[in-house]
Amino acid sequence: MKNVIHTREPKSESLSGNAISRRKFLSNAISTVVGGYVMLAFPSFSFAAEANLAAEDIQKITSFLTDKDIGLALANRAYQALTKVDSQFPQRFITLNNFLASNQFSSVNELKDHPQFTGELKNTAQEVISALYLGYAGQPKAHSSEDNVEFVTYTQALTYQLTKDFTPIPSYSRLKTGYWAHLPNKKSSA
Repeated sequence: MKNVIHTREPKSESLSGNAISRRKFLSNAISTVVGGYVMLAFPSFSFAAEANLAAEDIQKITSFLTDKDIGLALANRAYQALTKVDSQFPQRFITLNNFLASNQFSSVNELKDHPQFTGELKNTAQEVISALYLGYAGQPKAHSSEDNVEFVTYTQALTYQLTKDFTPIPSYSRLKTGYWAHLPNKKSSA
């Protein structure tokens, strides 16, 4: 009796002959997911690179303009939102950065009093300050579901920081019912 080796003919995986193996499919899927995560987790790198500014420089400028300690993530979200609203913003921001660096201002009040702080420089600074205080960049259109507004933050908006010791940020209140009926005599716990 002869030993006969039976071989299977490979199954045709697709009609076109361009079938992808399960291993290749999984590696491509994982690469796509990881790449997408990195792009979403660190979007500030691409925006900062466009403007030739480090994220720390953006934070330094936003902190100087508001005279407040602005976190790195918040500063970069504001920068990204302003860039989405106005494609010329990165160049204007660099111009503002160069102006601040060349004059070495010690305070924002000194900047406001400088005779050359007008026009585009002042508008750029006001846009940055507005985005951080309001929590969005752009101009909302009344009674419209579409406008050019880009979200920056809600709970970290500087507007709410002014009264945070006495009132909670507008939302579902964490204080007891009727907390607003009497003038606060102590700081809020919220």
